[in-house]
Amino acid sequence: IQGDLETVVIDFVGYCKELTGESNICLAGGVALNSVLNGRLSRELGFRNVFIPPYPGDDGIAVGCCAYGLYGNSANTNIKNADPPEKSTPKFWSEPLSPYLGPHPSFNDMFLAIESAKDWLEVETISSHQERFDIMSKEIESGGVIAWYHGRSELGPRALGHRSILADPRKKGLVRFINGSVKGRESFRPFAPSVLAEEADAWFHLGDDLDDTSNVSPYMGMTAIVKENKRKLIPAVTHVDGSSRLQTVTKEAEPLYHQLISTFFKNTGIPMVLNTSFNTLPGEPIVETPKDAIRSFLSSMGSIEMLVMGDFVIRRKDASVRQLLGEEQKDGLMKPPSFPKRAGPVEFETKFTIGGTNDDESLNTVTRVRMLDRPMHNEKDGGWFEIMDDLEGEILGICDGTVGVSEIVTQYMQSSADGDSDDSAQSIEFQELLFGNIMRR
Repeated sequence: IQGDLETVVIDFVGYCKELTGESNICLAGGVALNSVLNGRLSRELGFRNVFIPPYPGDDGIAVGCCAYGLYGNSANTNIKNADPPEKSTPKFWSEPLSPYLGPHPSFNDMFLAIESAKDWLEVETISSHQERFDIMSKEIESGGVIAWYHGRSELGPRALGHRSILADPRKKGLVRFINGSVKGRESFRPFAPSVLAEEADAWFHLGDDLDDTSNVSPYMGMTAIVKENKRKLIPAVTHVDGSSRLQTVTKEAEPLYHQLISTFFKNTGIPMVLNTSFNTLPGEPIVETPKDAIRSFLSSMGSIEMLVMGDFVIRRKDASVRQLLGEEQKDGLMKPPSFPKRAGPVEFETKFTIGGTNDDESLNTVTRVRMLDRPMHNEKDGGWFEIMDDLEGEILGICDGTVGVSEIVTQYMQSSADGDSDDSAQSIEFQELLFGNIMRR
């Protein structure tokens, strides 16, 4: 199907170019999201300028309706004939509208979202852009996966740096890790590079006839061929056929994203980062609100190392055994033990299955719970999630904020000791394993 589409469209567009003599082309409609086709149109037909909007599909109809209302509607005749006309006639757009047309989260929106999940988060406020970018680049260089949430969200299907998951394009193993552990999808799905526009021509074949190759794909609408001598350097963003659906980033259009990539370039010699949409929950689109971002980050269960949201650098809080047991010191004083409290009411549901497809009469039990106040609560699937075992369910029931961790551990360890009089190494090993399981839960 893809081959037939390319053959038909290239033949048709080539005929139109020959018939009209036009050297510029603008593509719209759902098929203009086909980045492979767009790349061939740009490279093979000799156009001097190729423009693909960030929202060529049905979502762009809203922009078209706005333009028609401003400039094409016959109802504006009176406005156009007004005296003096310059005070009432809207000015034509001098350049394409920004793709960042979504809601702009306020500082208060972000602060409240963080507060709602503060028990799960470690948060640092860093107002300096460069200091944040140094931290982000260092995390990416070390092989970590980060999420970046800032400014207004993108209009259109592509994540262009405002609602993105970022990683190191040099590490091929990240393709399988992000697909499987972060996004929960097929392992073969490719990823796009966000590349400094001024460096793109050195890494990709962009087309010989274009007037300007400095910013050929600002909205990730075009697939280019990675130059052969560069492919081994960026395997995580190079598809099996040597292609890559790239986003070119300029300092003028996206100064913050450009600064981040420049920091990574300075440290590694690679002028790009791996970029994919910030969404980790099955069936959900790119995150929109700060609350969405926090929920998606926590639902990644640690596969995303860091979330940078505005000035906030956010990491998942790790449980400290010494702190939980009240054995940690601060300023020479012992900190009180923790009294864990679950996130609101809990609904339990247990299902039993007897027998299987191979005449197996074993009993299989699945227990799942729902907690409406849990930061990771996902109403789309009813909010249900499976727990590991009965121990996890029992501990969840105990944690009402009145029972200390030490008491919980003592209760289970004593029950284990009462049921086993054998003081062997095996019994000690079992108690150590039980202690570890309790603390982890």
